[in-house]
Amino acid sequence: MKKNLFSVGIITVVGLLVTTGVIFAASRINVTSTLGGVTGDYFDLDGTLTVQSMKVGDQGTGGVTFFNGTIVNQTTTEAGADNPVAFGDNVRIDGTIFRGATEGPGDDYPVKLNDDVRVFGDLTIDSGGTLNLTGVAITGISSDDLSDIATLPMLDEAETITGDWVNIAYPWAASEIADIVRQVNIPLTGMYSDADGTPAAITTVSTPAVAYTANQGLALVYAEDDTTDFGGQFIVPSDYTSGGVIKALVDTSGAIVNDWNLDFKVAISSAAWDTDMDNETPMDVPDNAGTPDVITFTPTDQADLTGGAVVNFSIWPDTNTATGEPNVEIYGVWFEYTAIQ
Repeated sequence: MKKNLFSVGIITVVGLLVTTGVIFAASRINVTSTLGGVTGDYFDLDGTLTVQSMKVGDQGTGGVTFFNGTIVNQTTTEAGADNPVAFGDNVRIDGTIFRGATEGPGDDYPVKLNDDVRVFGDLTIDSGGTLNLTGVAITGISSDDLSDIATLPMLDEAETITGDWVNIAYPWAASEIADIVRQVNIPLTGMYSDADGTPAAITTVSTPAVAYTANQGLALVYAEDDTTDFGGQFIVPSDYTSGGVIKALVDTSGAIVNDWNLDFKVAISSAAWDTDMDNETPMDVPDNAGTPDVITFTPTDQADLTGGAVVNFSIWPDTNTATGEPNVEIYGVWFEYTAIQ
């Protein structure tokens, strides 16, 4: 039974308390019965109830106190700042804690904790959440606490390994290791003159002639109007995968008058002997006297190169007949290719 009694009975209650003297004592008064109510009655208060303190519930007695609104502390500090609502005891919350009008993340109203936090138990973040530790110092974790297992996301990064990385269960396949460029040096004294005619040793008086320059070493030297070729042969290494070319390090004894080219031809034999040498496109000698330059000779049948193939090649001067052309000096010859690891 609901009774609206405060508005009509409050004077009676106050008078009763005064006449009986209990207003000066710490006695406990049953306002419900004093106002004519019984246990379970509801009382409506049209206005604001101001009390020095309030006690809700008894020891061992359950119950629910309903607050249909917002609890605030109306008092302020001496500086005029709002005082917080203070809970002077342990707080038990059986529901969800959230901030703002909408429950859950994504509304730009995160719960704010403005103090140190100590968790006695586990801290679980639901799947799909983000743990942002930008600028945060993490202590109490050493390398011994970290897993020594590498996962795919961990491997998808540029890292430097300073120790041995041994894959026993699944050895690395060649396709999983980056290829590298390698060179096979072809010694100048291991080649021969007139390679495509009557091969002969290269000497200080042959064409080309072998000569020595202090601080630069040996070189095969061609003079103006020389036409005799030189060449040799080599076996393509077994780790060959692609990009095989012959290279030469060249210089000139002076400025080029008209033109200096080096022509070449190559025969590549693997399953069967090549029946002819392919005459390739002449390569220009740079007009850069006093500075070594690299010339690249790329065979037309480069696709036929394979590990174990025999390569026979010869190189000779072309368009070097102008009067006063300088000597061409060849300081090194090598085979360069991409090797599979």
